[in-house]
Amino acid sequence: MADQNVQGAIIVKSLPLGQILLEEKVITEQELNQALEQQKVTKKRLGAVIIDMGIVEEVDIMKALARRLKVDFLENPLFSIDLETVKLVPEQFARKYKIVPLNIREGHLNIVTNDPLNFACLEDISMITSMEVQTVLSTETEIDKCIDRVYSKRNADEIIEDIRSEYGEINIEINPERDDQAAIVERVDSAPIVKLVNSLVQEAYQENASDIHIEPEETHTRVRFRIDGDLVEHSTFSKDIHGLLTTRIKIISGMNIAEKRLPQDGSFNVRTDYIHVDMRVSSLPTPYGEKIVMRLLGANRAIDYDMRALGLSNTTLNLLEKSLHIPNGIILVTGPTGSGKTTTLYSMLSSITKPTINIVTVEDPIERRFQSITQVQVNPRAGLTFASGLRSILRQDPDVIMVGEIRDAETAEIAIRAAITGHLVLSTVHTNDALSTIVRLVDMGIEPYLVASSVKCVVSQRLVKRICPHCKEKTEARPSDSLLLHTQLTHVFAGKGCQQCKFTGYMGRTPVHEVLVIDAHFEEMITKRASMEEMRAYAKEKNMRMLKDEVSELIEKGVTTVEEGLRILYSVD
Repeated sequence: MADQNVQGAIIVKSLPLGQILLEEKVITEQELNQALEQQKVTKKRLGAVIIDMGIVEEVDIMKALARRLKVDFLENPLFSIDLETVKLVPEQFARKYKIVPLNIREGHLNIVTNDPLNFACLEDISMITSMEVQTVLSTETEIDKCIDRVYSKRNADEIIEDIRSEYGEINIEINPERDDQAAIVERVDSAPIVKLVNSLVQEAYQENASDIHIEPEETHTRVRFRIDGDLVEHSTFSKDIHGLLTTRIKIISGMNIAEKRLPQDGSFNVRTDYIHVDMRVSSLPTPYGEKIVMRLLGANRAIDYDMRALGLSNTTLNLLEKSLHIPNGIILVTGPTGSGKTTTLYSMLSSITKPTINIVTVEDPIERRFQSITQVQVNPRAGLTFASGLRSILRQDPDVIMVGEIRDAETAEIAIRAAITGHLVLSTVHTNDALSTIVRLVDMGIEPYLVASSVKCVVSQRLVKRICPHCKEKTEARPSDSLLLHTQLTHVFAGKGCQQCKFTGYMGRTPVHEVLVIDAHFEEMITKRASMEEMRAYAKEKNMRMLKDEVSELIEKGVTTVEEGLRILYSVD
């Protein structure tokens, strides 16, 4: 098999990639000629040029090469990797050549690569391992994921062993009241425990997690990541590691390590060649030790802060773009925690940012830093609240103001007066839907005429999970589905679970919205303190698109499931 592998590679080596893709009917002759012309300009490899031009995706090129070489192609090689085999190849080498050791079969080392014609790489691996090498193909994206994941996992396992060898198999109990503070700091600043914390942050970042939960149990410590809204089990450590782990995190977060009886908050940031992320840390005392939750701010690499890239429906996008052109007034985004409100606000700001206007924000926390926007971090200990920050911003000659959240009547009143005096104000409020936001502001004590004259648009937002495209299947709709959703469904879609989605049936999330634009009649109704039922009836009369409409449309198109739709809708009604 090894000889066939090499002979096939030699044969392919003698043929240009373009010719292989032509013969495999992946591209046309016209597309090849266009790519060759572009290659003269960019000087890149032909495969990269073809991908950049959008002619085909990398996965199509890899599959064509796999067919020609008569080797396997793996869409997701992560689940085929033997961690013991990984130890044979240094991480630096794997990153240099974009390869991952898979396993050993019949005395041969199988590796996954996206460049089967790199004979220098194959010879080097053979020399390092003293084994014959066989190749399996995958895309560069998947290989990068594998490298990050398996070497981090291996590093974490090695770190635990280092900690044990340094401290022994004893129950490590750090007592700040008894032990010398300097000795404690020195102990938890040692290389193994530092590496363990760094490894957790790195893996969470690589998996696009929003939070890391470090939870002490009676016999062990559990680590979970929140990914796409759900907590996913990541790893477990023995109980003796917990004290070192939490103390290290508290030190770098600026917390008091001597205080274990009260909740504390802190923060730190991580800046490396690969990771730029701010961490917000919270500690909570439990019977088995302190639970630590670390939130990764601005770590979601899948987010593109562009309104047209957020997955908004055309109706929602058009309404928001029109609202952003108003010279003054308030635009409010509402929804529960974790529904993407801040991402929507940032995308709105990005769409209107230009050199001729002054944009100032007051946030808690600043989740993402932007050029050309002045951002202010709330600091209650120093007396800088949303309300006081907003007052100061008004003296900074702003054109557009973003307030991270309207939490109280004072902040609401200042924001409304800022809108009335000629500013465009963007903010968030915690309410169930767009219409109840109006009622909430009046309940805060704001005069109805002020609400009516200042609020121009209210956006209610939720996030629904997308069905995994790799295992999506069509099934007949149950009568109960149509009854609950008030629609006539004949069929629905669901993910059966696969390696790509880690057998969850879902991959990623997409937003759904309802947008309330305040017209003259709505203003009159608000001023007259109209009831929720009256406003809802008028919204229906105006054919306002509700959350239910967008969710039902996504279900019918096979973007999400009935279960997700019901979760969203029944949290509203």
